[in-house]
Amino acid sequence: MAHNDQNSEVIFDIIGLGFGPANLAIAGAILEKRDALASTQDGVTKGLANVLFIEKNPEFRWHPGMLLPNTRMQISFLKDLATLRSPKSPLTFLAYLHSQDRLLPFINRGSFTPTRKEFADYLTWSAGYIENHGIDVQYNEEIVRLADGEDGTVVVVTRDATDGTEYKRKTRSLVISPGGSAKLPPAFSAIVPHPRIIHSSTYAPSIGGIISSINASSSPERALRIGVVGSGQSAAEVLLDLHSRLSIGGGQDARKYEVELIFRAGSFKPSDDTPFSNEIFDPSTADFMFNLPPSARHDVLKEYHHTNYSVVNPRTIDTLYEVFYDQKLDDAIAKRSRKEDNSRVRLTLTPHTRIVSVEDTSVEPGTEDAASGNSGPIHLVLQNTLTHELSESTYDAIICGTGYDRSSWARLLESSEIGKHFGLSGSAATLDLTPSKVGPEAEASNPTTGLQAEVGPADQAPYNATSGTSTPLTSPGHSPLSSSQLLTPSRSTKLHISRNYRLLPVTSSDGSPQFSPKIYLQGCTEVTHGLSESLLSILGVRAGLVVDDILE
Repeated sequence: MAHNDQNSEVIFDIIGLGFGPANLAIAGAILEKRDALASTQDGVTKGLANVLFIEKNPEFRWHPGMLLPNTRMQISFLKDLATLRSPKSPLTFLAYLHSQDRLLPFINRGSFTPTRKEFADYLTWSAGYIENHGIDVQYNEEIVRLADGEDGTVVVVTRDATDGTEYKRKTRSLVISPGGSAKLPPAFSAIVPHPRIIHSSTYAPSIGGIISSINASSSPERALRIGVVGSGQSAAEVLLDLHSRLSIGGGQDARKYEVELIFRAGSFKPSDDTPFSNEIFDPSTADFMFNLPPSARHDVLKEYHHTNYSVVNPRTIDTLYEVFYDQKLDDAIAKRSRKEDNSRVRLTLTPHTRIVSVEDTSVEPGTEDAASGNSGPIHLVLQNTLTHELSESTYDAIICGTGYDRSSWARLLESSEIGKHFGLSGSAATLDLTPSKVGPEAEASNPTTGLQAEVGPADQAPYNATSGTSTPLTSPGHSPLSSSQLLTPSRSTKLHISRNYRLLPVTSSDGSPQFSPKIYLQGCTEVTHGLSESLLSILGVRAGLVVDDILE
């Protein structure tokens, strides 16, 4: 879409914020519904004719920071963008394989789980298919704010990431699919951005340059120390990749590396992907969760926490244990033979540990030297969570596999002028998502006390319309890393959300809504719809529900 058309008076039927798997599935459902409506007697596609998706990244990307060699998906390929809703869709994983002439070779593999590289290619192929079939996508733009529009519309204000030009578009329906932004432990807030502290979301494209930088600026006789923070799948994969990457060498390169995993737990915990537990990710579970009272929903989320959070695939755990066992074997052989251990990489685990403080030992954080990469070792103060004993350690680089924050949608609404239509006053510290069939009455939208997603200051950086469930990709020197946004009891405002993911506006005394545009949330309603909300498991089914609701 040409930029000179973007401030016109065109009213879009649907604008999607972000173009990752969540909104990719929405786009697929729109195409499917368009075709169905066009084949009817009147051939009318009203409500779906003028659609646009806005994405901050310059092109489609999905978890580019963790596309590591030989990593596999942890779900069946059948849980793709469309199969569970419409097996005949042209956007199924099988349709992708057929189009690439790899259907039989994939069958011959004998596995339902593709590699992460292949699934990423499937999503990229799907994005191209969507654009080639009449869905517009505007890349390289970030969302600045939302505003009230005329004629029952929302005004979406964006900024071109290249030249800073702002554009305004009106829409009758808005689908917000924010994805996740990198989350760090709170202690890092005083030092990031830092060229040698990265989140796993930028690991793959960044780690080579970081290793080259610290090798060039350090004495070859000194072992380089790299810290990895976290106890989930990303941290475990980073640990394995570092071991593999740094073990490759020889000749005159005798550099030694020490890689240490710092984590709060006592050991790696396996993810539960057994058949009965996996049913928690079924689309029908969203109905079950939505209709439960708050305390029961909390209990279910707690019970199944181990299916998705701070856990590692058992195969990855087995691989890691083999690495550590082989390290013990090398130690024993070296001790018995009284020969020097020639292993280039040593892995260590530091469990039951939290990070108290972080300091750059050579430059002031935020200065030109820090931004240019002229920084030295990073000093950490650590605390054992059982004994409370303090210790200190220094690292040449740190990679954090510490998850994602999914509350940018809340900050976007809180800071916008349309927030008032949902009972937001701008003073609440948290937004409490509540399942509902109707919106709150105007006089009933007073703050309450809740335990929900914290909202940052309204003057925080603009909402980033990055890929649905994809990882935002930014250069290491300009990464929007922020400290962890904790879930803490505080003053909150209730936001009502429907079963079909629509935010419900404040109603008049007669029950009629005071705000006619439709706003939907994707991938950030776990507290009301269940654990599958931020995952790929229900993309196709959820997309169908949203598109059907838009057309009502």
